[in-house]
Amino acid sequence: MLEVPEKVLFETNVYTIENDLKAKAGKVRITEDRILFESKDDVKIVYISSVRTIKIRKEERWGFLIAGAIFLIASVILYSFAFGIDSFFSAILFFVAPTTMLGISLILVYWWWLTRSNVLILSMDFGKDIGIRSSNFKDLVEIANAIELVRIGAVRRLPKKVEESKTLSYL
Repeated sequence: MLEVPEKVLFETNVYTIENDLKAKAGKVRITEDRILFESKDDVKIVYISSVRTIKIRKEERWGFLIAGAIFLIASVILYSFAFGIDSFFSAILFFVAPTTMLGISLILVYWWWLTRSNVLILSMDFGKDIGIRSSNFKDLVEIANAIELVRIGAVRRLPKKVEESKTLSYL
C-alpha cells in the first residue's frame, strides 16, 4: 500500500479486466490533490487539476454475446443432422464439432456476462483517457462526485505554511 502525505478523502475497491483476460482488482483513493489507482501490479497517480472531463458509460461487450449466439445456433443446426451418423467422418462432423461449438458458445456467453460493466473515463490535459471499471455504478458515481468536489474547491485544504511547520516540528 502506497503511503500518501495528504488526507484521503475517498477510497473504494474497483476492478478491471484487461485485454489479456486477466482480472485486476485495485483500489482508488482520492486525496486533496491526486487520484491514486493501486493494483497488485502497478500504481498510477493522476493530479486532479489535470482532469478535464469525466464520463461514465455502460460497456456491454456485445461481441462476446453475438459470437456465443452464432456458435450456439450453428451447433444446434449440426446436432439436428446427428441422426444420419453412419461413419467416423459424419460422427466428427455432426457430434464432436457441435459439442465443441456448444462449449465455446457457453464460454463466450459466460464471458459476456462476466465482463459487462460500467466505466468511468477521465480525460486528461495531456490527451490520455484513464478508465476505471466497476460493475457497481454507485461506486463510479461516488468517485466522480469526489473528484468534482475537490475540483470545485469544496474540500478545505490546509495552508502550506501550516503543513510546513507541522513537518518541521517532527524533524
